[in-house]
Amino acid sequence: MRGVSLAVWAGLAIGLGGAPTELSFVTFTAPAAFLLAIEPREGEPVSLRRGLALGLLTGTVANLYSMYWVVGLLMDFGHFPLAAALPTGALLWLGQSLGWVTASAGAVALMRYGIPGWVALPPALVVAHTLAPALFPWRYGLSQLGFLPYAQVAELGGLPLLDGLVAVVGCALIRSLRRPARVPLAITAAALLVPPLYGALRMHQVEHARASARSIAVGVVQPNIGIHDKHDPRQHLGHLRVLRAMTRDLEDRGAELVVWPESAYPYPVHREMAEDRAGPLGLRRDGVHGPLIVGVITTDGPRVTAAAGNARGGLAGTFVVGDGDRYNSAIAVARDGRVVGVADKVRLLAFGEYTPLWDIIPWLQRFPKGLTPGRGAQVVEVAGARVGVLNCYEDLLADHVRGQAAAAPDFWANVTNNAWFGDTTAPHLHHMNARLRAIETRRDLVRSVNTGVSGHTAATGEDLRRTDSFVRASFVADVRVLEGATPWTTIGDWVTPLAAAWLLALILLQRQRARGSISASSRTR
Repeated sequence: MRGVSLAVWAGLAIGLGGAPTELSFVTFTAPAAFLLAIEPREGEPVSLRRGLALGLLTGTVANLYSMYWVVGLLMDFGHFPLAAALPTGALLWLGQSLGWVTASAGAVALMRYGIPGWVALPPALVVAHTLAPALFPWRYGLSQLGFLPYAQVAELGGLPLLDGLVAVVGCALIRSLRRPARVPLAITAAALLVPPLYGALRMHQVEHARASARSIAVGVVQPNIGIHDKHDPRQHLGHLRVLRAMTRDLEDRGAELVVWPESAYPYPVHREMAEDRAGPLGLRRDGVHGPLIVGVITTDGPRVTAAAGNARGGLAGTFVVGDGDRYNSAIAVARDGRVVGVADKVRLLAFGEYTPLWDIIPWLQRFPKGLTPGRGAQVVEVAGARVGVLNCYEDLLADHVRGQAAAAPDFWANVTNNAWFGDTTAPHLHHMNARLRAIETRRDLVRSVNTGVSGHTAATGEDLRRTDSFVRASFVADVRVLEGATPWTTIGDWVTPLAAAWLLALILLQRQRARGSISASSRTR
């Protein structure tokens, strides 16, 4: 029962470190509690089965706490009945526990070799959480965004470094409290104090760089259009008028570039469209001038003509689309109406945006193929800036953003529609995760989200503007154009290979010691 209670607390401590609570210091107790749970008491054998079960419990509790909204998402998005949504959600919570299960197995195996748990568990957690697949990549190191100076080390080693430091603090502290010793106490002090000291210095440097950098006034539109209303063709023209009215207001307030959310423009656009549409379906009407970055579905292939109706059933206009592949895109429109760039979503959501193995398995072709992924750098040049476009949950994916950073954007613009999640903690957790990308790449990030949370995050990870969810909102962000690369974007993930090498070295060292003991015993005889 003691192990179960500690594992449950570890899961809750991870959840409390996430948005909207962001209790960063509570999460330091999660690895400590988990270590106490899986370590055997004196005289007891090390149990792999027990470790696996407690790892599964910790991960499930953490994911259930942070991702309770999965059931509602399955019901609204996937049209699952409650009887099917509940077990499917449970499978997802269990699946996302794989990092804790794997780390527990690794740590327990090392303890069987005689390696102390407080030494084995932190690197095992780093390796396991980096390699374990996750649909919604939420990891406990993100908790340190609640204590921004600590989170600044993400520019050095990303989320794996934050995971490792949090685990080292918790595990080494427990070791020093149970059996006082200088080494674990010194390690605890270093892992707890050095990162925020480094972070305070780097925040000051980045703030100074931002103060002297070129700025661009970026308007962000959050129209708050409900998911069912968004897909009602009778309301499309009204939604477009709302978006244009909000854009005109932002331009009147000085916006040099306005960003609309993911798929905000309600009519598909042919990828060869060279300029804004004329008539009632145009972007630059009702006093809107541009430039704009607009979330839209683009199409290719043979041109066909489609018609747009209005709420009364009349014809509002016709437009040309393609009868080919469809892409989740953002188009950049210059002030003179020219379409000057198209950025496609590269990392599509399985089953939500495409059907995996559709081209290979014939019976899957009874279902829609879905969208086509983009390729290469998704950077558009508009309003005198190189804007790196991150579409929907791409700003959750550190490896994707690091790859896009190679194209040297001036800042990031994320276009998202989180209406599917409802008024839950999910949009807040999404926004929290996205903020780490600003630190990792040292670029400002603006997020235009249909129902929120939208925001402007500085290159320090600080939220300069942030909206509530499920309200209509807009703001003008003073975005700074920064240059240069960070160790994270240049080198990549060096922390996980180092942690894996450390684990291997521990095993080899312990084996060598065991052989030496056997040889010494033989000579004594």
